[in-house]
Amino acid sequence: MEATVHDPRSVIADPSAGRRSLLGRALDRLRESVAEPVLTVLFPPRCVMCGEFETHLCDRCRDGLVAVASGSCPRCGEPGVEALVQGRCAACMGRELEHDGARSAYLHQGAAKRLVSELKFGGQPVLGRLMAGLAQPMFDEYARSLALETRLYVSWVPAHRRAQRERGYNQAELLARHLAAGYGLPAGPLVRKGVPTKHQKGLGRAGRQSNLRGAFSLHPAAAESLKRHGCGAVIMVDDVYTTGATAGEVSRVVKAGLGLPTFVFTFSRATSGKAVGHD
Repeated sequence: MEATVHDPRSVIADPSAGRRSLLGRALDRLRESVAEPVLTVLFPPRCVMCGEFETHLCDRCRDGLVAVASGSCPRCGEPGVEALVQGRCAACMGRELEHDGARSAYLHQGAAKRLVSELKFGGQPVLGRLMAGLAQPMFDEYARSLALETRLYVSWVPAHRRAQRERGYNQAELLARHLAAGYGLPAGPLVRKGVPTKHQKGLGRAGRQSNLRGAFSLHPAAAESLKRHGCGAVIMVDDVYTTGATAGEVSRVVKAGLGLPTFVFTFSRATSGKAVGHD
C-alpha cells in the first residue's frame, strides 16, 4: 500500500489547543509585541557565549554549534552511532524505552548548552524563537520522515504550574509552538505535571525515573484535540535530552492514555558515551 504524504501546510496550529485562557494568550502577545522590544532597547542583547552586543548568538559562536547527524540511532537518538543491531545502538541495547523514537538538533555542549541554560534559568524567553529557528531544519526533516502514513501533533514536556509561574513561561512550550508553526502542524498540551519534583541535575537515570514517577497525567483536552485534527502520532518537544527519563515518563502517559506512537524531539542532546559501533 502506497504511503500518503500529508502536506504540512494543510494543517494549522489550533489557537485554542488545550483551552488556553484568553488572558494567557493575551499576555503572550503582549510579551512578544511590547515587552521584548522595549527590553531590547533598554538592555541590548548580548551573545550568550562571548558577550558580543546586538545579538543573542554571534556568527562565530553559532558556527560552534555541533549538529546531530540524521544518522543517529532512530530508537534513542544517540549521536555518533556507526552500526545498529536490530535498530538499537550500544546506548539503548537491552533497555526498554517508552517513546518510539528520538531526535535532537545539536550536541549539548558549548553554545547549545548555554542557550538551553539561559532559556530555562536566565529569564530570556526570546531565546525560544532563536533556538527554534536554529533547530527548524532538523525538526522539519524528522517530521517529514514520520508523516508518511499519519498526521502529526506537536506537544511539549509540561512544567509544574509553580515553576512556570515563577519563570513566566515553559521553555519546552516555547520551542514546541515555534517549531510546530514553522512546519505547519497543530500544537497543544497533551500532558500536565501535577506534582512538583526536585531538580534533576546530578541524578542518574534511575534517580530521575524515581523522581518523576507519578508526576505527569493526561491533559483533559488531549483526546479532543487529537481527534479534531485527525492526528495519529505525537512529537513531544523538550529543550534537552539527557538520560531520557523525562521523555520516557511523558511518552508513557501519552501512550497509555491515547494509544498513539510518541516521538521525542529536543534542541540538544547529552551523549551517553556508549555510542560505539558493534556487529
